[in-house]
Amino acid sequence: MAQRPMQRSDQRSLPGRLQIRTPGNRYDIDTSRIPPGMHYEWKRKTFMGSEDIEHLVNLDANGWTPVPAERHPELSGTRLQAGAEIVRGGQMLMERPKEITDEARELDGFAAKHQVASQMQRLGLSRQMGRGIKKSIGPAPDQERMVEDD
Repeated sequence: MAQRPMQRSDQRSLPGRLQIRTPGNRYDIDTSRIPPGMHYEWKRKTFMGSEDIEHLVNLDANGWTPVPAERHPELSGTRLQAGAEIVRGGQMLMERPKEITDEARELDGFAAKHQVASQMQRLGLSRQMGRGIKKSIGPAPDQERMVEDD
């Protein structure tokens, strides 16, 4: 039985094979290698070619730390040095405990719901989400009656 030729997708999945980085997969990471209890995200390190110090200080204050390049040599390439960071296109791979990320998302969700509720109250709409808000595109019901009356 003849073997089929190896496809490019097969080459990427084989251990020890060269992984071709493209704009579409440059930020992909092997999630199985994330330490238990930690959460990874790509965060902005530079803006228009300059290090964004204020943003990095805010990230530090919110518990984010750079992922050590030694932990992921497949993302570091041959330029791996002690204490190096994993950077792609001005984005740095950062980590923090999953517990902090979950809490931050909960706070963000509360703030978003509060903002929507405040806006609905300001507009005099019902507090029940979706009630009183037209979801389809077309003339308003009172405009339909005016067209029929003419």
